[in-house]
Amino acid sequence: MKDGNLRVRNYIIFVIFILFSFSIMVLDFFSNQEISSTISKRMNFLIPSSVNFPDYLEFFDTELFQTRNNLINENIRLKNEVLELRKLKIENDLLKEELDANKNLIESVDSTNYFYIKTTAFIKNNENKYLVSGGYDKNFEKNDIVINEEGFVVGFVDKIFQNHSEIIFLDDVDFSMPGLDRFGNEYLIQNNGSQLSVYTTSVNELTANIDFIFTASIFDQPGRFPIVSLSDAKVTVDDNKISSNIDIEEISFSFTDIYIVKTNDLP
Repeated sequence: MKDGNLRVRNYIIFVIFILFSFSIMVLDFFSNQEISSTISKRMNFLIPSSVNFPDYLEFFDTELFQTRNNLINENIRLKNEVLELRKLKIENDLLKEELDANKNLIESVDSTNYFYIKTTAFIKNNENKYLVSGGYDKNFEKNDIVINEEGFVVGFVDKIFQNHSEIIFLDDVDFSMPGLDRFGNEYLIQNNGSQLSVYTTSVNELTANIDFIFTASIFDQPGRFPIVSLSDAKVTVDDNKISSNIDIEEISFSFTDIYIVKTNDLP
């Protein structure tokens, strides 16, 4: 019984709604659409009629997401630059330390006792040895040491001619030179073809804490010019002997700016 009454009530409400809607449409028709216009204006605050929805959605689909992607890419780029700058700073600090060490090393040489003649390796002879300008005309002598701009020994004078000389460089298989470390240990530095072999000929203090091997006056050389650095090399200490090897590939220097070291004989 109750279900029947409910159906009748819903039917009556539906009919009333239809009649009401029809009445509104008739009134709107005879009022030149004043009612629909009023309703439309009242709805503008919710859905502005000037909005172009495809353009509006396109803005969110392209501009917003493109901006987000640009920010992400920029963030990644900046992070990579920061990492690269940190790496460069570490390398720069290491180079500064090395330059300071080399500066102190070179300053230990009494420059008032020596003068330097700049020369250049210009050709190899038929014995595959480099020739440099200057010879008897520059008072070059056999075993005069040759240094680079940093003050490191890179070779020595072997044969002398009137206006040129033959040089034995570090990377030459005939290179052989004695040296001394800061502990008074005596060494022989020889090129064995692929490496520089460094080993003691006389031991004063047995230690692996070797930094540089120098020239020394006890070998009739101008004093304390560094020949090789063992700071980064593996140093072996056994049987009352100190030895190390340096790959020839790790040795690099310019042939354009080299200097012959001469003793200053002035009083």
